[in-house]
Amino acid sequence: MRTILFITALFMSTLLSAQKPVEIPLWPNGAPNTNGLTGDQEDLNGGRVANVVNPTITVYRPAKPNGMTILMCPGGGYARLAMNHEGHDMASWFNTQGITYAVLKYR
Repeated sequence: MRTILFITALFMSTLLSAQKPVEIPLWPNGAPNTNGLTGDQEDLNGGRVANVVNPTITVYRPAKPNGMTILMCPGGGYARLAMNHEGHDMASWFNTQGITYAVLKYR
């Protein structure tokens, strides 16, 4: 029982020590060669987004970085992006490995 509690506490401390994600706009003053999309971004069911007007990179930094970074570009292409299950949901696992993880929200 002590072993299980120790492992659980160790795992939770690793998760809690990770930093909060930072969202960085790719084009703070507007994207060059705009694609003409206007209006608001659409947040669809299941963490999918469509009509991305302001592309960003969200960076998840681990508590103890090992010098490696993964840049995830969620699938879906021009129509929609699967931001959660092909993006943000994997950040905690990579962070526990010491890997900095970034998710690209693109147009």
